Amino acid sequence: DGCLKGVLREQVIKIISDLDHYTIQEVTILPFELQKADAIFITNVIQGIICVTKYRKKTYSDDLARELINLLNTKIRIF
Repeated sequence: DGCLKGVLREQVIKIISDLDHYTIQEVTILPFELQKADAIFITNVIQGIICVTKYRKKTYSDDLARELINLLNTKIRIF
């Protein structure tokens, strides 16, 4: 909630939508639900895709964010 409908966010959503093994859902979540997540990342047009490695007492893998960064970089090189 409250996210800007930014350019990078739009590109990441498109990349994920094109992948067979991921599904996009835009829903309201509570902070407690973040602790159930397998991975968390933030997008920012200046900094790119930023991995969240820890939230409260839980640590997260950065595998998904790294995969998205590689896909995004590949897409940018095509143009």
